[in-house]
Amino acid sequence: MPTPPKSISKPIRIIDTVSSVRILIAIAVTLLGACSSAPELKDDDFQRHLSKPIPLNRVHTDSVTFDGDDTSDWKIFNVGEPGLLTVTVVFNTPDGTCEAYLRDKYGAHVAREVQSNNPYIELTRRVEPGRFFIWIHAPDESCSTTYSLEAKLDPD
Repeated sequence: MPTPPKSISKPIRIIDTVSSVRILIAIAVTLLGACSSAPELKDDDFQRHLSKPIPLNRVHTDSVTFDGDDTSDWKIFNVGEPGLLTVTVVFNTPDGTCEAYLRDKYGAHVAREVQSNNPYIELTRRVEPGRFFIWIHAPDESCSTTYSLEAKLDPD
């Protein structure tokens, strides 16, 4: 009767196997990260219901970009007493066609101004106490810019 062959293989070392698995996982994660790109998220104040609150009498800086997903910025603020409200917007691009809107608590139009070869827009209205919105809009490629805005109230 023939004798069975002796085992030729060496015993597997567990440490080498664990190290190999870790290296393979690291390579896979690196390749997956390089091949996939995360979707670009819109700016977080691109719609009225996502408006960022701003305080009165303080300068706030933001930007809009026609080419990307940040074509609109919405800001919200409260007026506590009647008076003359002035919203000043200064764009870094002087020859753009950016638009600035003042809206009431319902989103209805109160004032509108279009930048026209001037970096400076001012919206002025007599207002009663309430909540107001500012909407900065980039309607075309000439309006990709950083801007500063300030809402001031001169009480009656």
